Amino acid sequence: MRWLAAVAGLTTLVFQVGIGPASTSARFSAASSSPTSGFTGATLSPAVAPVITPVMAGRTIKLEWNPVNAPRSVAYSVERTLVGGATSTVCLAPSIPIVSNGLVACTDSGAAPDATYTYTELPYIDIPGSTPWSLPRSTSSVPFLVPRLSYLAAGSDVSSTGTSINVPYPTGTQSGDVLLLVSVSGRNKAPTTPTGWNQLVSQGIGGSSSSYLFVAWRVADAGTSVTLDPQANGSGASTRIVNYGRTNGNSATPVVATSSVVSGTATASTTFTPPTNVVTNASNAVVVSIMATNGATSPSLATSMGFTLRLSNNSTPGSGSVSIGLADTNVAMSGSSVSSPTWSQTGTSQAWLFATVAFR
Repeated sequence: MRWLAAVAGLTTLVFQVGIGPASTSARFSAASSSPTSGFTGATLSPAVAPVITPVMAGRTIKLEWNPVNAPRSVAYSVERTLVGGATSTVCLAPSIPIVSNGLVACTDSGAAPDATYTYTELPYIDIPGSTPWSLPRSTSSVPFLVPRLSYLAAGSDVSSTGTSINVPYPTGTQSGDVLLLVSVSGRNKAPTTPTGWNQLVSQGIGGSSSSYLFVAWRVADAGTSVTLDPQANGSGASTRIVNYGRTNGNSATPVVATSSVVSGTATASTTFTPPTNVVTNASNAVVVSIMATNGATSPSLATSMGFTLRLSNNSTPGSGSVSIGLADTNVAMSGSSVSSPTWSQTGTSQAWLFATVAFR
């Protein structure tokens, strides 16, 4: 229920019932232009509630927005609206919004994978025994599709010339996550796929640019590591496991979400764009672009095309250097052709090894 009134020293006064936490007092919004007003302790700036930006943070959604300032402590009421559906209040105790690194942030761990939501926030000052001040609720965030899988971590790099190396799972891996075993060596020789893993890419380059990219995957079990012979000999190999974790609430078994993995090689150049775009065959898929060289510098994204860089590493595991890059993007619609990002390298150009794959 709302009433509008003209009050000396107040530009707008809107009494509201039920905004913010439960209270026996009426709720109202106001903007004060008079320093002598009895409500000056509740002046809020800016006068428009900032819009929320939702982002994935591990297995949950992190909500961020610019803070609202006032002489008194400002609290926030956050709502999540299912597109075409109901509205719920989120970010309640003990996960209330807090200011961190210049932004207000809280976590929504109850959003369902495959659902699309918008978010709003309402800044207010709750004064015991008084009627709290608030701004009108913010406009809605952009619609946010909750992914089934999201990047969690790239495990430790195991650089070795050995014939039997133990590669640990990333910290925080849970049963049911997608694990990618990625190995790049300076020798054109294919490793043997470990038991329980599924080969995705086994691609090499001979001659002076001799190198090899090997990628396999599996659904995480109760294990904590895998043993691999990278067949690298004295040239050495750089190997690690990358974890794409299942979003909270996702009970579906992960699968490859493309009919074919795109992979190949390309001649030396400072930049490279994979020539074939991967096509997803399932909705809400994460597309992963992987690059490798036997160069001495880490690759980077020159043109992202919506991909986020997750890994860029260079090492010297044996007699030569190798580098690896990994980036990903989430794709909503099945059958989408995902435009490849452009990768770049500095220093002496080396031949490229590449692969693109999708999961959901």
